[in-house]
Amino acid sequence: MEQNINYLNSEEAARILGVNVSSIKRWTDSGKLSCIQTKGGHRKFLMSHLAKFLEDNLKISSRANIFAIENDYDLEISYHVMKGNFIILTDAIYNNAINGNRHEVQKILTGLYLGQYPLYEIYDHLLTPVLHRLGENWAEGKLSIIEEHIGSQSIRDCINRLQGIITLPKATGQIALCINTYEDLHDIALKMVQNVLEFRGFLTFFSGELTPVVDLDIILDKLKPLRLYVSSTYVADPGKTQPEVNQIFNLCAARNIDGYVGGSGWDSLDYDHPAVKARLKTFEQVYNV
Repeated sequence: MEQNINYLNSEEAARILGVNVSSIKRWTDSGKLSCIQTKGGHRKFLMSHLAKFLEDNLKISSRANIFAIENDYDLEISYHVMKGNFIILTDAIYNNAINGNRHEVQKILTGLYLGQYPLYEIYDHLLTPVLHRLGENWAEGKLSIIEEHIGSQSIRDCINRLQGIITLPKATGQIALCINTYEDLHDIALKMVQNVLEFRGFLTFFSGELTPVVDLDIILDKLKPLRLYVSSTYVADPGKTQPEVNQIFNLCAARNIDGYVGGSGWDSLDYDHPAVKARLKTFEQVYNV
């Protein structure tokens, strides 16, 4: 099946970068701006091309329009993106996510990234509040379970697409493994942890939800990670989950692997273990610790 890729033409690229089309032609001819050349000689651009160009040319990024303006709504959202008005953007992300408007969600996330906002800031001040609101409104009966799932999956899809735009630094040689406690089915936050770690230069392996402790020792010996990140959002039975996490921490201690935990589920669990270096409550901590 052919992949549906949204290419930008030269006019759209020029509007985003805040320049004229002749500048686009000059930059592509010189190799300063990458593009895809069609058989007919037309230039096509991916957002990743523009992201890399903006990262390399900070003066240009200061006047970029972030994304193509097609209507009054785009103009308003572009303004709030450039100003970093996360409270207003949270409402926009939430409403578009529950309605399955992934294109609009992606515009905001991509715009913030192209606008040079740190990835952890986007996750802490935008996506985390949206995910909390989805869960709270479902618990209060304001959303159906299907609406909550549509909203969550819309955000997950956009995170994955954003990951394809992000320019990663040179690998540091450090390896990390990201897992959920076994019965925890919420791994979107853990996916964001993976993205932030990759942005730090970690080679990151993501197992996510339903990761059993059985055979975990085998994969730890195979991958030899320096760090293990364990996420827990919800714990149905702490008496059942606690022995599992104790076993995880013991496996880490035996291999000198640093453990990091995160998520509200740890309010119900004991993580006071020598292998656990920190409980992370923000993505900024993931970036800095």
